[in-house]
Amino acid sequence: MKSMDKNWTKHLDFFFLSAWLMISLGAAIISLIWFGVDFRGYYAAAQVLLAGGNPYDYHQVAEVLQKVTGEMGNNPYYYPPWFAWLFIPVAKLPFQIARSIWMAFNLILWNVSLWQLGNSVNWPAKGWKRYAFFILATISFAWITFRYEQAGILVFAMLVAALLSLQDQKWFASGIWLALLLIKPNITLVVVLGICLWLIRKGQWRPVLVMAGTILVLLAVSTLITPDWFRPFSESGFGRGLTMVMDGPGKIVAVRMNTTMLDWMANMNVPANLRIIVYGISILIAAAVFFLISLRSQSLLEIISLSLLISYAITPYALQYDYPPLVITLFWALSLPMSTRLAGQINVLLTAFIFFASMWQPSIAFRYWMVVGLIALVINTLYYSKIRTNSFAPTV
Repeated sequence: MKSMDKNWTKHLDFFFLSAWLMISLGAAIISLIWFGVDFRGYYAAAQVLLAGGNPYDYHQVAEVLQKVTGEMGNNPYYYPPWFAWLFIPVAKLPFQIARSIWMAFNLILWNVSLWQLGNSVNWPAKGWKRYAFFILATISFAWITFRYEQAGILVFAMLVAALLSLQDQKWFASGIWLALLLIKPNITLVVVLGICLWLIRKGQWRPVLVMAGTILVLLAVSTLITPDWFRPFSESGFGRGLTMVMDGPGKIVAVRMNTTMLDWMANMNVPANLRIIVYGISILIAAAVFFLISLRSQSLLEIISLSLLISYAITPYALQYDYPPLVITLFWALSLPMSTRLAGQINVLLTAFIFFASMWQPSIAFRYWMVVGLIALVINTLYYSKIRTNSFAPTV
């Protein structure tokens, strides 16, 4: 009987592992064939850079976009200069081949990083249960990133790499990863700051100094390559692409909807004045919570998870395709043992709500319910966790 149970478990393990890998592959292929948006901007920015131009000049980028894809679209470049360096190796390849390479790169990054996270958190239990959650995470957090060809999976992979490097006390590598994480400061600045404060509190300055040195070197090299790269920042309408949908420089076609607290409230018809008040109060609460966890948390995984949640809760700019790093928060919260059965059951319902919210309503602004659900999940977990102490969770 035990032998039969083991064989059945092995079959389940293989089935869910195969399902996870096939669903990930299917999401990438479907995205490549029927979708795709933002790789255009990365590819064009790299081509402009190779030609000796300025990737922040939307006129130059839009010219390449028109030539390569037949339309300008809403793809101004807002990342740090060195992010465009990543695409230089494929910038001279035909556009569709370069897209395929970027998609394959993201597919590998997602699966490897999710696997590494599962091992690091040691949750769910190894086998089919873990693979089942990998499937849910892929559908809820990665699928939309594949669709839009965005950098959310890359940020998730770098954050997992930083976590593993810090756990292994590879301080130089950790500092490099922390610096590179700032390619998306709208979602990573709070996290990097939280990690740095945690390290300083532990008396470990080396990763922080390496991070600062790396950023200075990257800025110096960027200025050497493109001396006037920051010039477009002062031009009128430079950041318009963050709030408006454009079709080339100066042509606005729609108001952009983001997955943030402000847009979430706007979609629920909350009055504008009240939205500002609620958002302001939320920022104050988030700052207080961040200060508290920076002083008291003993766990690296905890400081990363809570800083991520704070960042996504109050960021003024993010979309659902930026959400893959929140898988870390989800897995960490669910990995903590609950003190009561009821608390565990509440966590199950909240987890189901988070996955449901990732597909609920056509408006992308409503997907902010995922963050709301995660906040409720983390509060319930921290309150009812068996290992809750005055210093929160134990060191990981």
